[in-house]
Amino acid sequence: MKTIVISNRKGGSAKTTTAVNIASGLAEHGSVLLLDFDTQGHASIGVGCDVNEELGVHSIFSGKTLSESFMPTVHKNLTLSPALAFFDVYEYSDLSGVLKNRFKVESIAEFFDYCVIDTPPTFDAILKNSLEVADSVVIPFVPHYLGVVAVGQMLRALYQSATHLRRNIAEVYILPVMYNPHIKEHQESINKVKKSFGEAKMLSPIGVDIKLSQQFESGKPIILDTKRSRGLHDYERCIAELLERFREVDMCKI
Repeated sequence: MKTIVISNRKGGSAKTTTAVNIASGLAEHGSVLLLDFDTQGHASIGVGCDVNEELGVHSIFSGKTLSESFMPTVHKNLTLSPALAFFDVYEYSDLSGVLKNRFKVESIAEFFDYCVIDTPPTFDAILKNSLEVADSVVIPFVPHYLGVVAVGQMLRALYQSATHLRRNIAEVYILPVMYNPHIKEHQESINKVKKSFGEAKMLSPIGVDIKLSQQFESGKPIILDTKRSRGLHDYERCIAELLERFREVDMCKI
């Protein structure tokens, strides 16, 4: 199982839109588990489910199993562990290693080809649990000054986490979102990210498309829409690029 964490500490970076569409797109290529660790529960809504107030992915921190929160979604190959709406991470003193332990004890990797994790925009125990199991991290960012700053902050958090956990850094991919090629600042920001963090980490940008926000009202990811649109095309390309990167990484390990 390949685990992909979608994360950015800056809000408004299309993190959940990206998580929902990558998870749904990968479900065309295998079985996928989507973990909605953001208590707003927007990823759950995005795949046709409700936010749970009694049992969800956060319940693992109070002794529940991960699998008992699983529920079906709009895609037959996509399983959701929904957000627990009123979970407060700060009520717990030590949450380290809980998700990693659940993966191991419940043999989650035997049941899914991919796991996509939507994280909250914070650097807390939830993000640290997610990074403990991450094979890849996708950082969506809006291409402007603060977006570039946020990418740098997220990368530093990744390296800090890897050092603390004494494990190799996960493969990192940077995804420009809400991109408008006619805005000079967008082009300059993408070039700055390429120069600062390496062009090899970059994925092709996701353009502006109102249908990407409308998808949550319908509870159906744009990647499953039968009508062609800019957002659909861009996320299809993103998934194809990720699958190619995954294959390259796997080949290097042989």
